[in-house]
Amino acid sequence: MSSQIHIKAEIIIKKEKINEFKKLIRKMSKLVKTNEPNTLQYSFYLSDDNTRCIVYERYADSKATIEHNNGVASKTMLPQIFQISKLNRLEVYGKPSKELQKILTNFNAKIYDFVTGFDR
Repeated sequence: MSSQIHIKAEIIIKKEKINEFKKLIRKMSKLVKTNEPNTLQYSFYLSDDNTRCIVYERYADSKATIEHNNGVASKTMLPQIFQISKLNRLEVYGKPSKELQKILTNFNAKIYDFVTGFDR
């Protein structure tokens, strides 16, 4: 299997802040797309009642994931996003490097190691 890192995050949004949340995630998504070529996927999905957001992220490798964590989008947009929402769950799929594992402990991430399967 590849060295890619997949991340699934669940965010709970303050009900009165959904429009602001949508504006912020659109801006963050544009920043990531423009500045992070090794971020392979960065997708936001909202629940039907707009109280929960699932973010699905896919990175080329641990280095790209660390670059995202240290990038302009994470440093400028995440603080604003987390003023109106909170991270409820963070799941990481793959084999993160020791350096990335240290970062992930700050988010109480649950890491799942690949066992078997395939991509097409």
